[in-house]
Amino acid sequence: MKALRKLFTVLVIAFTVCIAASKESQSQSQSLTAFYTAHVVSMAPMWIAKENGFFKKHGADVRLVYIGSGPLGTTSILAGEVDIGIIGGFAPIRAALSGAKNLVIIGQSKTYMVGAIVGKKEIASVQDLRGKRLGIDRIGSNPDMYTQAALARYQIDPLRDLSYIQLGSTSQGIPALKSGAIDAFTASSPYDLFAQRMGYKVILDITELKIPFAATVLISARSAVARKQAEIGKFMRAYAEGVHYYLTNPEGASKIVQKYTKVEDKEVISHSMAEEAKAMDKSLQVDPKGIELILGLMRKTMPQAASAKPEDFYDPRFFTDLKDSGFLKKLWGEK
Repeated sequence: MKALRKLFTVLVIAFTVCIAASKESQSQSQSLTAFYTAHVVSMAPMWIAKENGFFKKHGADVRLVYIGSGPLGTTSILAGEVDIGIIGGFAPIRAALSGAKNLVIIGQSKTYMVGAIVGKKEIASVQDLRGKRLGIDRIGSNPDMYTQAALARYQIDPLRDLSYIQLGSTSQGIPALKSGAIDAFTASSPYDLFAQRMGYKVILDITELKIPFAATVLISARSAVARKQAEIGKFMRAYAEGVHYYLTNPEGASKIVQKYTKVEDKEVISHSMAEEAKAMDKSLQVDPKGIELILGLMRKTMPQAASAKPEDFYDPRFFTDLKDSGFLKKLWGEK
């Protein structure tokens, strides 16, 4: 009898532990940790979804965190520390080419290059950049790729035809111009506006070229997608609503952008938001041409990029569902 009682007690304890573990596992599977990589306007849809309660509206329990760089973000995804993030396309594609096959792009909100080459007034045309000193933040960054892709349309190779100078940060462009260390630099918003305020000119408006590029993408791990597909689907609906709010309610969106960027200059906020809006895609659909451009630039230094295809890097299930379910049509009031 004592043996039976002891066995019964053990079974009760084991059952209780299993129930607790199941509840903990279920709780973990129903929550998501999402990250953004910079306090810049292209991250705004995620902030909007959080601040306006869109995540909760769609049944997604999301914890938002800041991770200060693309490589750190991809590392955190691979380590399972976060579930989803908004990031420039270069870092995850490079990581995947280097063997991180678990990384996957699941959406895209910025579909082409946004920026400008600004510089001295005496540089009359793009061709006059030949032989000049052009500043970028660093090799391998988005501004670097913007510069290479844009100038290629004018048969200019920055590494061959210019003095290509790494500044460390886009914010160093104007000080470098003022000191005479460079003649021009590739600027993202709002640094193009700052430069114009100081009397420098736009030499090439890269945004107007509409060059396809995986500029801002949503990434996850393939293992997380398999484990948390329903939760990520809810996240994507909330994010899509964040994009809608950004594009249709600039006044409300600007207040949220100001909160996260800490920028109080309303002209700067308005200029930056307008520039980003030109390249923001409401469907969140990945454009293979944007990935192909990155692969093309990478082929110069990474031989494995030669055999890679854009389809190797993204999973279409979530943005396909947004379209096929009728969610986007309803959101945008389309018939």
